[in-house]
Amino acid sequence: MTAQLHSDTEKACIGMIQDLPESVQQGVFGVGVDIASIDRMKLAIERSGEEFLNRVYTEKEVEYCRAAERPFERFAACWAAKEAAVKALGTGFRYSISFKDIELESDGENRPTLNLTGKFKDLMDEKEINFSTVSISHEESKSIAIVMLCRV
Repeated sequence: MTAQLHSDTEKACIGMIQDLPESVQQGVFGVGVDIASIDRMKLAIERSGEEFLNRVYTEKEVEYCRAAERPFERFAACWAAKEAAVKALGTGFRYSISFKDIELESDGENRPTLNLTGKFKDLMDEKEINFSTVSISHEESKSIAIVMLCRV
């Protein structure tokens, strides 16, 4: 991988990839990790309300998060997944990528998945990336997400 490493977490992810068999390593395009503060997410939503939610989250994400016992935890996890995805692609939110191009959803069995659309999906197609996987977790004050993009 030629991407610049920005954190110990990313270095650990790269180490995990390097431990994979060579044939599997070749399919990994990128790995992104992000951690989000649940309190900061709560503050952002309370300050900016619907304007913030409509700019960042899809309708499905808002419904999913609001239905939770701890909605701000879910909003933070969705945020972290979006940030991790653009890190895995290596673009950040440039090239007209929208927050809504990256939608965190459940596969029906409580496993998170990504629904990737718009400019994000266009860039994946250009780079011949055809597989994504995401994992999220929470603790008292933080949500974290890791995204891996692959060519399979």
